[in-house]
Amino acid sequence: MSTERPPWERGRFSDSDTDPLSGFANIMDVMLVFALGLLITLIAQSQELRRHFQLETSVDVRQGRELPDPPEALRQQLQDAGPQGMESLGQVYRDPDSGKLILIAR
Repeated sequence: MSTERPPWERGRFSDSDTDPLSGFANIMDVMLVFALGLLITLIAQSQELRRHFQLETSVDVRQGRELPDPPEALRQQLQDAGPQGMESLGQVYRDPDSGKLILIAR
């Protein structure tokens, strides 16, 4: 009488055999994850990429137009809105030497 199991119950390896490459495959997975993490870290710390994606926090206006009087549409909106309209937050002055605008808050 044969003690051999049918093919659908047998695996690729018998019960006494173990796959010698299964441990190596797990080590390879760990190495790939580590290498990918190292690569992402190095790219994130790149000074060239930091300079490329650096956002300016302030905008320096060199030359602009001066509006001596507000446009008629804005003036009409301010009059129509009444007390619920725009609120004055201060006065803006321009420095003649540097051309910078200075806001004096109330």
